[in-house]
Amino acid sequence: MGDDEKRKAFLKGFEEGLKAAWREIAALMTRGYSSTELMVFAKSKMAVLYRDVEAMEAHIIDEEGIPVVGGGELAARKDLRRRGAYLVREPKAERVFELFGDLLRSEARGLCITRIHPDDARTRYGLETAGFIWLSKSPGQKGKDMAIAEPTALVDIASAISEFASDGGNAAVLLEGLEYLISQNGFPSVMRFLQKVNEKIVINDSYLLISANPAAMKEQEYTVLAKEVAGEV
Repeated sequence: MGDDEKRKAFLKGFEEGLKAAWREIAALMTRGYSSTELMVFAKSKMAVLYRDVEAMEAHIIDEEGIPVVGGGELAARKDLRRRGAYLVREPKAERVFELFGDLLRSEARGLCITRIHPDDARTRYGLETAGFIWLSKSPGQKGKDMAIAEPTALVDIASAISEFASDGGNAAVLLEGLEYLISQNGFPSVMRFLQKVNEKIVINDSYLLISANPAAMKEQEYTVLAKEVAGEV
């Protein structure tokens, strides 16, 4: 497909998308919804748009046998679908850093939240371009590409993730130390924290990779957690 055909195909899809959006807005307005209700509908729809995109991609692949990889987006991966939170099942945090590194090499902006000291993580996993939040009770000030957060400061950590994801999207956030956070805050508090963060991640077209060891958690808690994320890898 030549450049002119690609441009026309893109503009055609863009036009159809706008038409579909305005048709849905018009339909809702005729039903007498208030502006507040319309805003709630819009936010809810935006949070799950990736499902429509994935369904369309699957349809195109079935029809033409050609995977769709959008220019400028995070690289498509066999084990990660587009945007959202993922549990990386592992007894020790290793693979989560590999996946995170892959996303950084795909030009994603990286933020690593971990119990491992940032200097060690950078050296061990080659994460020179990522910013860090070190989960530690040790007092300290923000350093170069690093901040220190106590494990009980869930509100502050959530705000940092939200601001990072909102700053242009295309973000990859790694969370290592889930079991530690649960031990310090309790599962309900951590669950609310992850729900809030996940919403920001999805809306801002980003990834959240959570290293999780099912054997170190209560089975019921892990099941609840797994239902809140886009998938497990």
